[in-house]
Amino acid sequence: GAAPAGAAQAQAQAAATLTAGGAGSAVPADAVKPQSLAANLLGKAPLTPAHELPELGANTPQATLSSAARVLTTILSSTTQAGQAAQTALIGKTALFGNAAPDTEVLAQKLHDTISKSGLFYESHVAEWAKGERPLAELMREPQMQRLLQQGEASARAATSGPDLSAAQMINQQLHTQEQHRVLWQGQAWPGQDMQWEVRRDQREGRQDGGGDAEAGSEQIWRSGVRFRLPLLGAVSAAVTLVGDQVHIQVQTDSDGSATTLRAYAGELESAMAAAGAPLSSLTIGREDGHDG
Repeated sequence: GAAPAGAAQAQAQAAATLTAGGAGSAVPADAVKPQSLAANLLGKAPLTPAHELPELGANTPQATLSSAARVLTTILSSTTQAGQAAQTALIGKTALFGNAAPDTEVLAQKLHDTISKSGLFYESHVAEWAKGERPLAELMREPQMQRLLQQGEASARAATSGPDLSAAQMINQQLHTQEQHRVLWQGQAWPGQDMQWEVRRDQREGRQDGGGDAEAGSEQIWRSGVRFRLPLLGAVSAAVTLVGDQVHIQVQTDSDGSATTLRAYAGELESAMAAAGAPLSSLTIGREDGHDG
């Protein structure tokens, strides 16, 4: 499912405030590679000793894949056969905003929608719609619904040019997001200005005072990062970490001069975040080599 609304909105607001102020992009904090989904499933699977397994007779039918598994195998192998590498990043087709300075709240909503309506969380959105928690009009704007609306045209195209590779790419992205707890978006912030944006969920084990369950001792951490190369400031990255109600921002540049310039606007960033309802717990601005200020 999609990120909780509060966490997603705080991340989008932070990214929008930095983007609108020209302090651009984030290098995500150091990540610990999560255990793969397959390893998690195998770890929970009951293991039966070999001598307790039933013997297979001559008439035992061969194991077969379910129809869903066959569909997944077909479309995923289609991308390989067509020479298409698994695409794990969402690609923005248009710039987030024009050359004029954007309204921060509007940009925050656009950043939020860029991830939420990308199709990565379509199935959870269908479940919300079934419960009456999401209007059909919102669901209709997602790629999967748009593809269904054009199904007749897509079927005719597939007959001449093969399967729809965009569907396979989306499934690849969904599987990658599920396993890595990570979404990466690449596109343009405004025309001619490339931008990379990552949102990642980590989980840190907390202390238990006894009597609580295992879930009570864990703490979710949301990390968001944007990265730019700006004409005057050079390479600039910003990492936003959300731990509970605490918001931490770390901005890094490739020169002391750029870091000094950004520090001059630190007060404005703090005021903007406070006005947005997400006051900063910490703000660090410095060079990428670690000389913070």
